[in-house]
Amino acid sequence: MARGTGKDHARWPLSLWGEDTVLDLTPPAQHLLFVLWHSPELSYCGSGDWHPGRIASKAKGWTAQAVESAGAELARDRILIIDPDTEEYLLRFWIAEDGICRQPNMAVSMANARADLSSRSLRGVVVHEVLKVQALEPDLSAWKRDAVAKLLTQKAIDPTDLEPYNPTPNPSANPSPNPNGNPYADPSAKGYGQGGVNPDADPGPTPAPAPYSGSILQKGLPSRERHQGTAIDPNGPRPSDRCSEYDKPGHPRKCGACADARHEAEAWDQLRHAAAEARRREFVRELDECPDCDPLGWALDPQTREPVEPAVRCANHEWETANARA
Repeated sequence: MARGTGKDHARWPLSLWGEDTVLDLTPPAQHLLFVLWHSPELSYCGSGDWHPGRIASKAKGWTAQAVESAGAELARDRILIIDPDTEEYLLRFWIAEDGICRQPNMAVSMANARADLSSRSLRGVVVHEVLKVQALEPDLSAWKRDAVAKLLTQKAIDPTDLEPYNPTPNPSANPSPNPNGNPYADPSAKGYGQGGVNPDADPGPTPAPAPYSGSILQKGLPSRERHQGTAIDPNGPRPSDRCSEYDKPGHPRKCGACADARHEAEAWDQLRHAAAEARRREFVRELDECPDCDPLGWALDPQTREPVEPAVRCANHEWETANARA
């Protein structure tokens, strides 16, 4: 059972309203995302208990079946990772969007919350997501905290390598050896059940993922169809995260081409994120070095070196296209 966190509010980054990943969701899936994101029981690593019936009690007329259906949609897009064996879920991009790693003490709470998870698969996904944050912000002091440093040495699991949650398998797909049709109960299912890895063992340092590595940019992603040999252009449109056969009847539930497409779309997202972060850091550096304003961009009186009254932004910077330390 999830432990109380003592939080009295939840942060929803307004930047998410510019993300196709959120805008492309159906209303039921968006609603479930909001409910889970703002749940008082959400842990400091973005996890919680997956009990569709209890979640459905948050709105009049909501049913457990509707929650499961919305959860399956979020799982297909890898927004929500669900381990039905342990009845736990993880909001995959919560750690990055909340910015919890920028606060050393809260980063320790995040590492402790990850250790409280029963699901070894979700623990591995947390490591994967934290490593991505570290790759983008390598200078954060949180990485020196013992609990966080230990987390970074554990085995990471790429969520795109896990079978997405599917409470009602497609009967046209290959039948599961499990009579309940639950791929997670099969020990051979990658990352779940007894076949998963144990991040608590010490496998040695895990290489940080390279969200914008040259091998991806120059050679493209290994693929079974049109993605092969293509370079990722972060200035172009976001590539589809599903293969061209996705909407056709009989499309398999586990599709290699769809996995390749998701990898490419995620690489595009990470490139855009990295570019935006680089612009933000450059703007912060510009403010720090400007002789006419303070580090927050407020214009200084040339005589007193104090912010002018009334306060105005320094005219040396393009405030319409950059927002520093917001």
